[in-house]
Amino acid sequence: MTRRRFKTALALSGGSARALAHLGILQELQDSNIQIDMIVGTSMGAILGGLYASYGDAEIVIQKMRELLASELFLQTVAIASEDVPSALPDSFLHRFVWLFRRGIYYTHSMTRPTLVAEETYAQIMTDLIPDCDIEELKIPFAAVTVDILTGEEVVLTTGSLRKAVSASAALPGILPAVELNGRSLVDGGWVDNVPVAPAIALGAHFVIAADASWDLRDMGPLPTTAIENLFRCNQITRVTLDHHRRSFADVLLIPRLGTFYWADFQDMDRCLPAGRNVTKKNLDYIKRKRRHRKYRSIWGRIHPARSTDWLHPFVVL
Repeated sequence: MTRRRFKTALALSGGSARALAHLGILQELQDSNIQIDMIVGTSMGAILGGLYASYGDAEIVIQKMRELLASELFLQTVAIASEDVPSALPDSFLHRFVWLFRRGIYYTHSMTRPTLVAEETYAQIMTDLIPDCDIEELKIPFAAVTVDILTGEEVVLTTGSLRKAVSASAALPGILPAVELNGRSLVDGGWVDNVPVAPAIALGAHFVIAADASWDLRDMGPLPTTAIENLFRCNQITRVTLDHHRRSFADVLLIPRLGTFYWADFQDMDRCLPAGRNVTKKNLDYIKRKRRHRKYRSIWGRIHPARSTDWLHPFVVL
């Protein structure tokens, strides 16, 4: 069989429970016969993208996620980060974190151990969910984006253990343990590249569909009233601005409309799936048209990447 030159990549963002909308996007792309030749994911996007690259079927991935989200171990783990939080608070990570900080929950735990979730617990969750295989063996080429917490470098994992790569990409600092790999201490890639379009281009993609399910400025709630709230809000503004920059290099950007949605509402998958499907279905004609245009510009993949070099930014590929 002749290997196709032109490559379409799917870049999946983080976003905790909100990123479950990626499953709806995968469903719609699959049902519409939109061929995906590469997946690059960050955080929850790496988890879902890694599973899809392994099984090649959105329905199997959805079933795997349902089994995980219903498991006692996962429910107990999520409870650690959302214990006793009143439901009346705005549905944003910022407000929940500030409330927990005030209660002393994060302060108490962070002074007695390096992460809120034990390494053994995190390893067991990933063992139950992610196949024990190498990235090179997957049905679809895959990469996971991480950050080296020692050097600050963006590290893109394209070889080796799928489970270890996904675990590193999803290791939320302070909550989940870092993953040691090749002398590096790797954590959640969302802190530097939450919508990994540039790595997809660098790895050979000519056309990139990006899905961003993370929070936006409009999800941040009312203006802060305390010093600590101001600090966290400005940090969130920095991350959102960086996300907008990273995703701007995509050929097509899909943003599921989830509204106010608590980051730990993992039991609300059935709300996320339609959001992902709807935004994809709405943009199917645009995706096909843009992909045809990119094929022409790249001479069916003979020229790469057929765009300016403005998208470049430094990262390490392993």
